[in-house]
Amino acid sequence: MGDSALILQRLAALLVRTMRAQIELAGHVMTGSLRDSIESKIEVTASTATISILLNDYGLALDGGVPPDRIPFDFIPPYRGGKSDYIEGLKRFAQLKLGANDEKEALSIAFAIANKHKRVGLPVGGPSEFIKKTLDATEIEITKAVEEYSEIVFGVMIDNFIQTIAA
Repeated sequence: MGDSALILQRLAALLVRTMRAQIELAGHVMTGSLRDSIESKIEVTASTATISILLNDYGLALDGGVPPDRIPFDFIPPYRGGKSDYIEGLKRFAQLKLGANDEKEALSIAFAIANKHKRVGLPVGGPSEFIKKTLDATEIEITKAVEEYSEIVFGVMIDNFIQTIAA
């Protein structure tokens, strides 16, 4: 493994650790699923290097928030009945986080939360912005890694160019 690949791997690991910590600071750890889903993917081509940070889709809703008009719930009768993944998720939240043991109580709490979301959006406290906070917290390290990576890559390119000319 070359020095340039090592720089990318170290930076990716730092970003994953920092984002996991930011998620914990924001209080988004109930089952650990979101925190544990975070992983990095490094792609290098002849002209680019990209570090992608992957996480469960719902993490983006927690990070950036969901405005009230995008909440999939209508608290104005007539109610449709049936099953809603959104309400089922809130019911599970009521059971796991709030300790609602009774099925009916958990469902009642889920509808109360859905009503609140429909008025103010999700999360209720506003977007947690853990992605931005991760980038802010690692800005110096990112800049240093980009400089080191660029120095190595440009050095190799210049050496190859000189060799081509000398041949």
